[in-house]
Amino acid sequence: MRKRLMLLVLAMPLGVASAADRDDSKRMVLVELFTSQGCDMCPTAEKILGSLAAKDSKIVPIAFHVDYFNDPWRDVFSDPLYSQRQATYNKLYTRPKNAEYGLYYTPMLMIDGEESIGGRDHASAEAAIRQAMAKKPGVGLDVRLDLKPDGMSGVATIKVTSRLARAESVPVLVAAVLRDDGVAVDIPSGENAGKTLVARFPARQSKYETVELASKTPTTQRFEFAIDPRWKRQNLRLAVFVQDQRTGAVHQSTDLPWRSTAPVKDAIGGR
Repeated sequence: MRKRLMLLVLAMPLGVASAADRDDSKRMVLVELFTSQGCDMCPTAEKILGSLAAKDSKIVPIAFHVDYFNDPWRDVFSDPLYSQRQATYNKLYTRPKNAEYGLYYTPMLMIDGEESIGGRDHASAEAAIRQAMAKKPGVGLDVRLDLKPDGMSGVATIKVTSRLARAESVPVLVAAVLRDDGVAVDIPSGENAGKTLVARFPARQSKYETVELASKTPTTQRFEFAIDPRWKRQNLRLAVFVQDQRTGAVHQSTDLPWRSTAPVKDAIGGR
């Protein structure tokens, strides 16, 4: 059931800090924005997402650009997979929601897979993030990036270890999203015609796999990524999260820059 997505859903210096250097006993919070360049309310929401992320490094922001506003302008970051992810949230969500369109709208924020908020409601988003940060992470995450010498491709190795019983013996999604930031796009048509929009944290590529965790036994997933030479590598980060596929609840998340974290001996062939 991979389509339940994601749920469901550098030639750069070596030896830099990685997600493994963080204290994974502390909660990080996944903040998703479902957005579109064809929506005139979304630029404000993207600014709010940027503000939230700037305020606290424990926030892992991702903007998933949906494809159902792609007329007349086709959002350059849109992907039907992200519309499917939002639709899955709509099916799983048990809290009150709009009777007409549910959670299938833009702009919409989702906090740690559990609380949906209007994308322009800054205060409610901050409150939901505070609540999410007070919870213990359900898993530990150790993420390593091994990039080719030219920095154009590499492998993310993600080790997931259960920390709480609720994360065990149930289907969980291990997802890695390569995201960009600060990309300016001129919009010639649609609700934002004539504007230059600056995308905050748009998803560029998404990889995921469903696993089941056992107590104290790490599970390792590897995902390959290759970047477009037009992308600015200094703005790229890899966001990683682990999510309960039955409820949508996120157990833990983290992110790290698009830089190799491989030991030097690995990078030079073991010498």
